[in-house]
Amino acid sequence: MVNLRDDLRIAVDALSAHKLRAALTVLGLTMGVATLMTVMTLVQGANLYVEQKIANLGTNVFRLAKTPFAVVDFTVVVKALKNKNIDISDYRAVSELCRTCEQVGASASGTLSVQYQNRQTDDTAILGYTPNMVDIDTRTLELGRYFTPAEDRHAEYVCLIGASMVDHFFSHDNPIGRKIRTGSLEFTVIGTFQKLGSVLGQDQDNFVIIPLNTFLKIRGSRTSLTLEIKASGGEKNFRSAQDDARVIMRTRRHDPPGKDDTFCEFS
Repeated sequence: MVNLRDDLRIAVDALSAHKLRAALTVLGLTMGVATLMTVMTLVQGANLYVEQKIANLGTNVFRLAKTPFAVVDFTVVVKALKNKNIDISDYRAVSELCRTCEQVGASASGTLSVQYQNRQTDDTAILGYTPNMVDIDTRTLELGRYFTPAEDRHAEYVCLIGASMVDHFFSHDNPIGRKIRTGSLEFTVIGTFQKLGSVLGQDQDNFVIIPLNTFLKIRGSRTSLTLEIKASGGEKNFRSAQDDARVIMRTRRHDPPGKDDTFCEFS
């Protein structure tokens, strides 16, 4: 029977007889592992960069959503798509029960084409926001105002627009009070935002923000919401707020102990 010492001797003899092959094999494995680690680092860094730049959230704000914000693993996304939607009742529950949450907002998003007179923008992001997102979102108003709770409650057709839309539609005009269209719907512009620029070549100023209830009226109540949560007391209570909101959501969704959340959390 060949023992361990014999195995080692045979291995050393084989390596000695094929030094070049062994060196190339080791080099190939080293380069493969290094490449994999580099790619993973770049993907994680890019996701973090995009998340920070596109989310427009402060340092003490986190999100709860049906699916992850940044894609790292497509199997995770496929699994998350089976999650139950986050709806307006979830938003209200977290708003009422989370004691360490200073602000709980909600948002929904999609894309559309927008027209003003004979000009049009395509693939414009439409964002439905609760009124308190003015205190959570880090975008800065340039002109006008944010919509009121009453305008959200009554699903009014008012909007705020990004700098790219201002440049495209109103380069020589004051946009406040003007009406833009999407399909047969008209929205009155009540505010504009300062320019954000682009991230990885994607224009961050081609967007329209409307009241959340207006968005749900247009797109339907089956839309899954994203909860935008600001921890009270700044960063020191950040973990407590995350834990509180997570417990509330797990309880509402009857997630069994020891099982994964049926929603995604990211900051």
